[in-house]
Amino acid sequence: MLKKFLFENPYDFVHKLSHKLIIFLILYPYYYLNYKFKVFGRENIPKETSFIVASNHFSYSDPTLLSIATHETIAFIAKKELFDDLKLKDIITYLGAIPIDREKPGLSTIKQLKKAIQNNWSIGIFIEGTRNESREKITRLQQGVAFFAKIGNNLPVLPIGIRGGQKKGDVLEIHIGEIIEFDKEKSLEEMTFIYGQKIAELANLKLELN
Repeated sequence: MLKKFLFENPYDFVHKLSHKLIIFLILYPYYYLNYKFKVFGRENIPKETSFIVASNHFSYSDPTLLSIATHETIAFIAKKELFDDLKLKDIITYLGAIPIDREKPGLSTIKQLKKAIQNNWSIGIFIEGTRNESREKITRLQQGVAFFAKIGNNLPVLPIGIRGGQKKGDVLEIHIGEIIEFDKEKSLEEMTFIYGQKIAELANLKLELN
């Protein structure tokens, strides 16, 4: 009964409150105490509407950083392999993560994404699709951001750049850009490039596509 309550709807008020408490009572103090943590551009975050948070991706802690920076409850798109670990599966499912087969996104992923949006959650996706440990450039762009923006009824995208934070004590900056509306007249490839170009600029990375 308890498990059904915890996981049946990970986007209800209880889960949203859990997110907020984790962010402000645990994560916020940790990053501000251990890094020179700064957030720029919070005025660009839309009010009372769902959107896609899209950024570059250095490390496993990036979803945490984006939640802290935006103060948003974000359902992150996560590769299905992460759900193979049963302990990790329970944690990330409780926190609203949406599993995806990166080779072929299924109907269940789309349904869960739409459920999150209907409950006023935002969606988190990394523009490169996976981690890139380079601190100099972005070399690939995946169309996931544009794809989910389109099927989410033309969701706007909030581009974010993560800079620094390689070790404790470092400067760690989150730069939030202006919202980018989905242009139905453009292809997914064109929109992907627009998002990627802005994220690279915010992250102070070169965009050098292979």
